[in-house]
Amino acid sequence: MKQGIHSFKARGFTLVELLVVIAIIGILIALLLPAVQAAREAARRSQCTNNLKQLGLAMHLHHDTKQMFPPGLASGENSGTAKGKPLTPKECTWVAFTYPFIEQSALDAQIDWTQLDSNFYEVAGKNVYHLSVPLFFCPSDSNPQPNTTYAGLNFARGNYVANNGIGPAIEFRQGPGHTEPAYMDRPGGMFYMNSWLKFSDIKDGTSQTVMLSEIRCPKDQRDGRGILHYGEGPMYQHNRTPNSLVPDEIREAWCFTTPKAPCIGGFTAYNNVQYIATARSSHPGGVNVLLGDGSVRFISESIALNTWQALSSPELVEGEAPIGEY
Repeated sequence: MKQGIHSFKARGFTLVELLVVIAIIGILIALLLPAVQAAREAARRSQCTNNLKQLGLAMHLHHDTKQMFPPGLASGENSGTAKGKPLTPKECTWVAFTYPFIEQSALDAQIDWTQLDSNFYEVAGKNVYHLSVPLFFCPSDSNPQPNTTYAGLNFARGNYVANNGIGPAIEFRQGPGHTEPAYMDRPGGMFYMNSWLKFSDIKDGTSQTVMLSEIRCPKDQRDGRGILHYGEGPMYQHNRTPNSLVPDEIREAWCFTTPKAPCIGGFTAYNNVQYIATARSSHPGGVNVLLGDGSVRFISESIALNTWQALSSPELVEGEAPIGEY
């Protein structure tokens, strides 16, 4: 009897089986993608926290060296409000004062600190005002526009801004000669014109007072929020809670509104400034802030407005409730 020879045919996937496998893979990717994105954002937020810590260390080193924090904006030699304070180039913002302490000595060396009468970006800092510094960018604000073009000049900008208290910030108020008191020359926040605060001035406690926070930089050269070396650019106010969608009130030529960083043109020139910019970030749910003690906290966008405003003031305000949990 002949032994039968059996042949076997290779069996492939049916169409139904293939579709099931594709569906399972799709579900797995859908489940994993949010986790991957969350992990990436956590890493970016951690880097942003480190950036602010470096700036906090720079602020403290400046205080150790000069016995005071840098001003939000220096008015230069000709301002009577600078009496008893260091004389610096006119319209020099807090940013330039940090350069020696954030490993930017090469930029600091290009600043002529003896030039007191002309605007910083025109003379003393003409070689650096347009140069961006990576430390000033939050990695969560992907592909930021590093420069803003204004009045024919190309200003560098960044995501970290100084606490100017409750706005609006005002350039020249009505008064004798329309020049006193000068722009931001009033207490409230940690940084204003010729502020030069000391640790002893933070009577509310360094852990209860914000120094720096974040701002969103819309990806358009026309938008001026976050400009590093021009008056109101590196400042923000505590009028509204973090990530508020109430439009900022900024220089008309600087306003490029976006859904998450809306703005309106609130003024047109230096002599009618009414500036209010809100702390905003690309982190879901809130912003990072640098406190006076050098620590960094993540502040929820749902924080109570009165608590957020209390955190802006280094002073003990009469009748103000103690700051609770935030």
